[in-house]
Amino acid sequence: MIMKKRILSLVLVVASFVLTTSCKKEAAHTQQTFDAAAAKTEVEARSKIFVEALNSKDSVGLANCYTNDAKFMQPNDKTVEGRANIQKLFGSWMKGPMMQITINTIEVWGDENMLAAENTWTFMDQNGKTVDTGKSLEIYKKEDGVWKLHRDCYNSDMPAMPAGK
Repeated sequence: MIMKKRILSLVLVVASFVLTTSCKKEAAHTQQTFDAAAAKTEVEARSKIFVEALNSKDSVGLANCYTNDAKFMQPNDKTVEGRANIQKLFGSWMKGPMMQITINTIEVWGDENMLAAENTWTFMDQNGKTVDTGKSLEIYKKEDGVWKLHRDCYNSDMPAMPAGK
């Protein structure tokens, strides 16, 4: 009888331990939820750095907004792959007169591993006149603890130019 009581007590202690530790793990997991509002704020801050670099003709700063293995997908041209090649592309653009850009983040969604952002953008000339407007979809991935552009695809709201012009 004493042996049965000891076994029953041991079973109850083990069961109680298993239940309390599994509940604690579940509670800890629940506390680590993804904060979508904070992610949008981070993407907007990264977008501001992008805009400042582009508007100041800083191709190095602009390229640093991208992951090492990023892809930049512009309309009517091939995909540019890798941070170094993206820097070369923007550097070539910056040799000529540059328009100023503004970007408005519409929506951000994703999780702690990857984010997608929908934006609208406007290019203006030196006089502040709107030259082009459009939209973009961007994929952000953390690199060295910082959200960076991993895929960047944009297009204009203006009609396509006819062939041969």
